[in-house]
Amino acid sequence: MLFLVLLVLGRQNICSEESVSAQGWEDIRSVKMSGGLRAFWDVGGAKSHHPEALKHGFESVNLLGDYSDYPGKQKRNINHYVHRRRPAKNPWDTPDFFEEIIRRNIGKIVEDPDLPSDGTSIFVHDIEFEFEQDIAKAWADPATKKSSGAKSLEEFQKAYLAKWAEWFWLPCKWGKEVLPDLPAGLYGPQPFHRDYWGLSGKDAGQIDGTHKLDAEFWKHIDPHVDFYVASIYVFYDHPGSVFYIASNIEENFQRTRQYGNKPVYAYSWLRYHNSNKDIGGQELAPWLADATAVVPYFYGAHGNVLWGWEPQAKGKKLYGNLVVYTDSLGRIADLADKIAGAEPAADDVKSHVLWKEKRPLVKRLKVSGEKDEWLVLAMNPWQSEQAKSEIEITCGEHNVTLELQGRHCDIFHIKEGEVKRLQTDYSKATAAVKKRVL
Repeated sequence: MLFLVLLVLGRQNICSEESVSAQGWEDIRSVKMSGGLRAFWDVGGAKSHHPEALKHGFESVNLLGDYSDYPGKQKRNINHYVHRRRPAKNPWDTPDFFEEIIRRNIGKIVEDPDLPSDGTSIFVHDIEFEFEQDIAKAWADPATKKSSGAKSLEEFQKAYLAKWAEWFWLPCKWGKEVLPDLPAGLYGPQPFHRDYWGLSGKDAGQIDGTHKLDAEFWKHIDPHVDFYVASIYVFYDHPGSVFYIASNIEENFQRTRQYGNKPVYAYSWLRYHNSNKDIGGQELAPWLADATAVVPYFYGAHGNVLWGWEPQAKGKKLYGNLVVYTDSLGRIADLADKIAGAEPAADDVKSHVLWKEKRPLVKRLKVSGEKDEWLVLAMNPWQSEQAKSEIEITCGEHNVTLELQGRHCDIFHIKEGEVKRLQTDYSKATAAVKKRVL
């Protein structure tokens, strides 16, 4: 989906990009982070909104569709080459223009006059395509088997995954050669590949089984990236979406600690994913925009990238629920130093277990250097937006009762048993929508 949109945007940017006035920012609060936490703006469309986003604390993203061929009208598009062989089984079947196209595209980033040089930007390589995950099926393909030179299925699996990994890490390597100081990451494969149904209702063993190849594949890519990208685009207007966000961040964070301490950045969008034929493209409900903004930071992410392609048409304003997203994100900004240095409670239940048991989402962070200070994220998406419920939790030496209001994704600041609720006002989204020019 992201790649297809980039194709459209590429044509628009080359041919006739509209100049649109940056409207709607008067309602948007600053989200400037500290303590190593970050918030990024990767919303395409009208360029006039980008400077406003930077003024409000967001940082820049250089997003590149490495496999695209804009000057050649996509005749040498690497994705098209792979898709004609779907599902691709032979990673040794590389087009002869592979390196030329990628290096040329990277050159566009190098030549970009707006490329920030102050360390406040990142480089995201967008490489998305499917290859055959069933190793036995790939081994059974005569051309692939011959190309591998492998003598056994076990030997083939190692060579097969390593070769496919090159399709992803080589662009990162070539980007580093010309932009060595620009932190680089990869949108596409992930250390724990984005998942919903492989997590929903599953136990840890089942989840590991579904993702058994992720770690072996990723180990080839890891040396060539400076951060990890965990995509958390929302597919459903359903309570499970909150746990999907938490679980995908949590699994990526925990599984990447074996490589060191590189940050995880969430990739979020304020619309439902296009794959949902009923609501795809509609703006998220306010409670999901709220959760999208803050949940990643409590589960290990050090950054949140807001992606999108709106607004494109002249006269269009920003997302109606951007005001909820930024207000929610602002709570993280206000507490960034505390969150960045906090330690997660060791006995918190993992998010996929809470999901399976349909319990509230609860994550406790112990503030570093303080005797009894905690930050707690808590919400109950299983109840209606008009309902209220209570949970009891322990924070250090104190037992506290938290009231969960509707589907709000609340942060509770608890110090020596005293509770302060930090909540986002969803009515602002309704007001913002009424002000938009549609």
